[in-house]
Amino acid sequence: MKQITRDNREWFQEWANEYDNTLGKVKRHHKLLDLVVRESGVKRNDLVLDIGCGTGLLSLKFLDKADCSVTAIDSSAQMLEIFREKIEKCNLNGKIHCIQISAEDMVFEPGQFDIVAATVALHHVKYKEPVIKNIYNCLKDGGRFVLGEMDIDTTGKPDDPQRLVRILQYLIREYELAMKDGGVQAFERMYDNGKKHILNDGEYCIGMGQWEKLCRDAGFKNAEVSPVKGFEWFKVLVATK
Repeated sequence: MKQITRDNREWFQEWANEYDNTLGKVKRHHKLLDLVVRESGVKRNDLVLDIGCGTGLLSLKFLDKADCSVTAIDSSAQMLEIFREKIEKCNLNGKIHCIQISAEDMVFEPGQFDIVAATVALHHVKYKEPVIKNIYNCLKDGGRFVLGEMDIDTTGKPDDPQRLVRILQYLIREYELAMKDGGVQAFERMYDNGKKHILNDGEYCIGMGQWEKLCRDAGFKNAEVSPVKGFEWFKVLVATK
């Protein structure tokens, strides 16, 4: 398994136990997840891959929407431990299979899934093209890749003042919402996360136009983008194989 840096690994470990009490309470995050599930068109007996599942918020919403089966992957053992506890409590062992692996290292059979979904997870991947091609390959013909992400381009040199202003325009809205929906604890985490975006420290965001191009280059037939109502800097892309 590809190793993340020690600092980032510890950051995810520390965040795991409070994730549901911080980001998990942020209104726009749940609206993003709901839009991903709705735009996916998930139906009974679909096989779904949830990349970067965290504590399982998206996977559980898929199962609430349809009687599907979910393979959920994440590189954080701590996040998956919390998710597995939820699976046990909800008696969903036959519906969700968790695997500790990164998006970069995932290996699945060609044409295995009806839907591949990822929310605020793939911006952690620095080299995105191979991952998108892998997603394309593991989808069935007519399958759908559903991406929920921030529409922000943080590419460029960390010491570029114009780049800094571009990122801060996004972060100001995020800080405000974190404080409003999750209190000081959520704000502290979001503030810490903001520094990672600015310094390209495990956060490598690109705009939705750039995501669309990656999908087209990988072979997807089309890609449609929908904004999250009320939080338009968050968007959902659906690309069909």
